[in-house]
Amino acid sequence: MPRWKCTCVRSKATTKARLAGSPEIETQAMWSTTMSEPVTKWAIAADGTSVAYWDHGGEGLPVIFTNGYATSTYYWDGLVEALGESVRVITWDLRGHGRSCAARDPASLTVEGCTDDLRRVMDAAGVERAVLVAFSFGCQIVLEAWRQMPERIAGLVPILGPFERPFDTLVDPRVGPGLYKLFRRVRPPVVATLLRASARAGRLPGVHRLAQLSGVVGRGVSAAAMTPFYETLAGIDPPSWHALGLAAQEHSARDVLESISAPTLVVAGGRDVFSPGALGREMAALIPGARLLWLAEATHTGLLGHPDAIAQALRTYLDDLRSEGPGQKTPEQETPGQMLPA
Repeated sequence: MPRWKCTCVRSKATTKARLAGSPEIETQAMWSTTMSEPVTKWAIAADGTSVAYWDHGGEGLPVIFTNGYATSTYYWDGLVEALGESVRVITWDLRGHGRSCAARDPASLTVEGCTDDLRRVMDAAGVERAVLVAFSFGCQIVLEAWRQMPERIAGLVPILGPFERPFDTLVDPRVGPGLYKLFRRVRPPVVATLLRASARAGRLPGVHRLAQLSGVVGRGVSAAAMTPFYETLAGIDPPSWHALGLAAQEHSARDVLESISAPTLVVAGGRDVFSPGALGREMAALIPGARLLWLAEATHTGLLGHPDAIAQALRTYLDDLRSEGPGQKTPEQETPGQMLPA
């Protein structure tokens, strides 16, 4: 997939709004890239915001990838390439992130509201039922989707993400709640300054190495691999970003985990300071029959640092889903990483 700086730009000459019947807007993308990409398509959120999505093609079972907080679709590049044409792949951007437009009503940016955005992307793409793969904050969205629309979920793959109140365990249980109190008090002008400063700071000499030493970035993840993250961070809509951070902390899907009957693969990282591996273990233990892929050395950038292990586990999971449904794996049957029965 190509890289881009996030803006909501459309050509009036090539944009066609479907004023009747479908909420979708079709458009020809205006970004210059060095490789081919799917045409950018649009679903319309309940507040009228244009939500960007991409249908990468492929045959058979639809697999929809949901991004994390302050990220865009670049995190999925390795998995999209690994899956090839074996499944129908769809990616999308949260409101205020990547190519999706800034939320017209930031107050509607709750986890429930994002789940409704996901439903609208599925509707616009003509997908009735899909496997939902998610990273970080996106895990809360797809777990909430089980609450709202279980009949449309063929499987769940939460990767390196929480199922509730992420600030409670952020960095350290003694630190995260205090950070949330500060986050709640931040005013809009400060939010914008924080985003810009973070995007600039990430590219300063020595910062990448410091991020690796602190466990924020994986040891095997290069500075170049993190460049799209900082580009995305610089273009995020500040009110949308702040609203989503608050929404994540106000949400819990703990009460639905034991009701999940869809085949589930949970991916957890042993060095993840944003969504500690213990949360992944707990999630997998609470979801009946769930698999757990345990990556002992993975940080929150595990999708970039351990792409082969995650891709292998995902391919196996999807193969089983297409045949007889996922079964349990023992550690000896899965390498690299450990595939454990929850």
